[in-house]
Amino acid sequence: MKKHRLQGIILKQIEYSESSLVLRFLSKEFGAISILAKGVRKQAEKIQFTNLHEYDMGLSEPKESGLWLYIDHDLLANYSTYPNPATWAAAECGMELISQMITSSDEHAPIYELAKSYLDYLKRVDSNAILIFWRFFIRMLRLGGVGSRLDSCCVCHKSLDNFEVIDLQHGGLLCSSCRQDNSNHENQQKLSELSSQVLRLMPEIAYHLSEIRLSRREVAEINLLLERYWDSHHKQTLKLKSLSVLCQFYA
Repeated sequence: MKKHRLQGIILKQIEYSESSLVLRFLSKEFGAISILAKGVRKQAEKIQFTNLHEYDMGLSEPKESGLWLYIDHDLLANYSTYPNPATWAAAECGMELISQMITSSDEHAPIYELAKSYLDYLKRVDSNAILIFWRFFIRMLRLGGVGSRLDSCCVCHKSLDNFEVIDLQHGGLLCSSCRQDNSNHENQQKLSELSSQVLRLMPEIAYHLSEIRLSRREVAEINLLLERYWDSHHKQTLKLKSLSVLCQFYA
């Protein structure tokens, strides 16, 4: 088997047999891969892996599409410590999102660097971490090059002059003209004034974390927008378990 040294972040661990682990590993070179770490739970000195830690892994490449095999590792960085549980949940959300994305080989390195930047930035976020997650979500969508931009109308694709109405069918925002032309209002949902403001501020949202007071309504509305956008352009339903945890911090 061909051997590699891969830099990456552990996203998830699953016990495999009585002595082994399967690691879900976000690598810079190959994207998300699965690694079989044989016997690590039964060794005299058990090898401890930690989710959201970055490692330099020695691995054997699978012949086809099977599991990579663990050889050794060095710890590079710790991305698992955050100011509060909500920020930790936002970190988990970002990594869970990545694990559900289908990416091409030329996107692996940019996604990896964006993930590291996201995790590192969250270490300095004391409040409203969900705003940083939403910004990360939108950047991931743009990086993947899927569909129209969220700051343009999902029907006519013109730049938006407001962020007021979600088109539930097409998974995006409607401009004023397309909203008036579309008689099927059952597929439209009006956003609150604060949700609209948050979306307008999203490119520079990091400068407004302390001044925004989100309620459960705004969290639900913006999550709905992003989920419908994902569903529409990926043709699959997005379900992030960690996002439901993060939402519990908003009354």
